Amino acid sequence: MYKLTDSETIIRISDGASIPNDPDNTDYAEYLEWVADGNTATAADAIPDPTYQENRVKEYPPIGDQLDDIYHNGLTKWKATIKVIKDKYPKE
Repeated sequence: MYKLTDSETIIRISDGASIPNDPDNTDYAEYLEWVADGNTATAADAIPDPTYQENRVKEYPPIGDQLDDIYHNGLTKWKATIKVIKDKYPKE
């Protein structure tokens, strides 16, 4: 009847309502009663592993820093910096 999420909300499966973790919310109070009656909510979906693209984006320097690197140190140095990240997270 309910599904947990990875945030502070609970999903009521019957209508897809998002119920905040708030003691003043009547839907949350109903959920707590449902749990007190011995019921268990469906577990939250597993968070998927990040893709190689997402990993790369997190590690690439900001574009301004990359352009500055090219200007001051040339393309060869910039390519070496980027290659380390590409090698760390190869295409799948």
